[in-house]
Amino acid sequence: MIRLPLLSLLLLSALGAGRAAELALAPSAPPQLWQRAEFVVSGVPPAQNNFDPEEIRLDAEITPPSGSTQIVPAFWTEDYTRRRVGAVEQVTPTGASGWRLRYLPTEPGHYTVALRIAQGGAAARTAPVGGFDVADRRPSGRHGWVRIAPDRRSFETSDGLPFRVIGENVCWATGGGTSDYEAWFDELQRTGQNVARLWMCPWWLALEQLPEAPNHYRMDAAWRLDRLVQLAEAHGLYLLLCLDFHGMFQIDHPNWGGSGNLWTRSPYQQNQGGPCVHPNDFFTDPRAKALYEKRLRYLVARYGATTHLLAWQFFNEIDNVYAPHLLQAADVAAWHAEMGRWLKANDPYGHLVTTSLTGNSDRPEIWSLPEMDFAVYHSYNDPAPAKRLARLADDYVARYHKPVVVGEFGVDWHGWGGRTLDPHLRAQRQALWGTALSGAAGTALSWWWEEIRSDDAYPIYSALASVLARAGWPEGGWSPARVAPGLDQAPFALGEPAADGSAYTGPIALNDAGRLKLPNEAALTGELSARRAAEKLSGYLRGTAQPEGRKPLRLDAWWTTGAALKVRIADAAGAGEFVARIDGTEAVRRIVPRPPPEDFHGRTAKVNVELTLPVPAGRHLIEFENVGEQLLVLDQLHATGLRDAAFAGGWRYEVEVNAVRRDDRALVYVVSPWAVYPASATLYRPPLQTDGSLTLLDWPDGRYAVVWYDPETGAEVGRAGVTAAGGSLRLACPPFAADLAALVRRDAP
Repeated sequence: MIRLPLLSLLLLSALGAGRAAELALAPSAPPQLWQRAEFVVSGVPPAQNNFDPEEIRLDAEITPPSGSTQIVPAFWTEDYTRRRVGAVEQVTPTGASGWRLRYLPTEPGHYTVALRIAQGGAAARTAPVGGFDVADRRPSGRHGWVRIAPDRRSFETSDGLPFRVIGENVCWATGGGTSDYEAWFDELQRTGQNVARLWMCPWWLALEQLPEAPNHYRMDAAWRLDRLVQLAEAHGLYLLLCLDFHGMFQIDHPNWGGSGNLWTRSPYQQNQGGPCVHPNDFFTDPRAKALYEKRLRYLVARYGATTHLLAWQFFNEIDNVYAPHLLQAADVAAWHAEMGRWLKANDPYGHLVTTSLTGNSDRPEIWSLPEMDFAVYHSYNDPAPAKRLARLADDYVARYHKPVVVGEFGVDWHGWGGRTLDPHLRAQRQALWGTALSGAAGTALSWWWEEIRSDDAYPIYSALASVLARAGWPEGGWSPARVAPGLDQAPFALGEPAADGSAYTGPIALNDAGRLKLPNEAALTGELSARRAAEKLSGYLRGTAQPEGRKPLRLDAWWTTGAALKVRIADAAGAGEFVARIDGTEAVRRIVPRPPPEDFHGRTAKVNVELTLPVPAGRHLIEFENVGEQLLVLDQLHATGLRDAAFAGGWRYEVEVNAVRRDDRALVYVVSPWAVYPASATLYRPPLQTDGSLTLLDWPDGRYAVVWYDPETGAEVGRAGVTAAGGSLRLACPPFAADLAALVRRDAP
């Protein structure tokens, strides 16, 4: 309980010599353990800009029962009410405003408080104002803030409980405003999720945005974010709060049709009253950095005192505007180090700090910084997501020695594609299960949150959460398990053709993620290899103006009489020249002229050039190359008469496996070779797998019980008893079409 109903102090104010102002601190409610406490501060002298700590700075010096005083900033706020006008939320100021102090008590007992105020560069004055008591009663479901776990792969709360991520992006609202989040957060909680990612962007939650000047914050946005923090706490959700949108630094970036070119609307821009001429000045100009530190101080004061802030995330995909567009990578990295240090020195709660980069990119100069507590990867158009994202997590942990979160996932960055590209949500399941059962800190955070709700994709989260809960996954202590066989990538090595002369006619899948680094060569042995070719072949044929990553597309295959390859060049970034070769000899050449300017939408324009390459019978190495200047994008390869064959050495596609273990317990996720996304993504039912199996290595000998689950529904689909011997445990999968999950436990003696 509060010892005094009103804690007050007479301080000499800056209002004038000899005049005194009564500074008072009153609680909104009795402070509770591990729960944000709020105090109303009155008697603060007026100032022209209450957001500028150089003009007026108000801090509390709070000493908990164990000692070690904390400096906690106070903040200015204005109150609002909300109402719905049709489908649109409107917020209206009530006229109430004032100073507030928020604090998170983390131990029971008596706390002492002193207030410190400074104005206009004058020396700060500090005096004790009493204290408050916190009872030894933890509110139900309240735990500490999130920190890095000792394994350096995962998270835990500051009171020592494992924290495993299951969540998605819900970055901004539509017309419903904060009421949208009431529905979204209900669904996240109901389906077992615990993390939601938010953006502070011009159209949602931005504090510094025109018509306000720098260091003059939008109180309607701040009030809305207050509401979302309260909703998150009530729903048991932790917020990954992204503080800035990369489009605020764009001028003429061609992506998204130029809709993100918002530098002219930045309050940091010189023409809008800020200190910066060029966007890169934001990262180098001392005045800009000082302004940003003031914003960080306000964010810490207003939102830091919650356990449900997973991390401060500086940017969304900041390298989207790296040179040759606008920003210099070295300056951006140095800025992250400097601002990360500032947060770690000034956030009294020690919340984690991170940032994010474009899809399929890795920036060692960012993730190697000690100020970045964990790495973030954005995954779009990734083939074989279960295995690929698990390998990526292992690679990041090995190189950076810190956890990795797949902060965005989508089958296509252009749009949801859920019921067209991925109608059975196999890619979504593979991304979620593959990251959960890997060295990542938890599941991938899906993008396209509105479509997830409108398409009712939430049940796959419920199924995942229910199986993981039964296995004890949220309790932590899991690490990647060794599984045999380990080879699951088709080699560029062709064997002999099928004796019966059987052949495949149909599409050869291409990957349409330009940033994804693929070998761009594949041995094609028939239908399955053609459907899985997107794991190796990119549709992007770079020209001479893009030397980095430029390579031809190479196919090694057997062909029947009358065989052919149909090619469609869908898009071009300018003038290009397509060449096809068979066994090194040129067979087709097509010049693609530069499309007219009005046809461009972003970096490329539609050209839809189609051509056919006749292929002689027999084995041939076919190469496609762009010898022109600008990028060409292939969106379709169609084979006629692709003869069935074997891979060299007898290699064949097996089930793909992700597995984690905790002592003698394992969680396993198995994907049919026919269902690895995007292979057979649109097939209602891929060929039934009747001989799938896997072997767990380094396994304690003994008898084990295996329970198999359907990842789509969470329903149990089989049980078996198995024996480990010689350090190996072999699991035979029950018949399945797409994917399976399994929990392996040692039988009771």
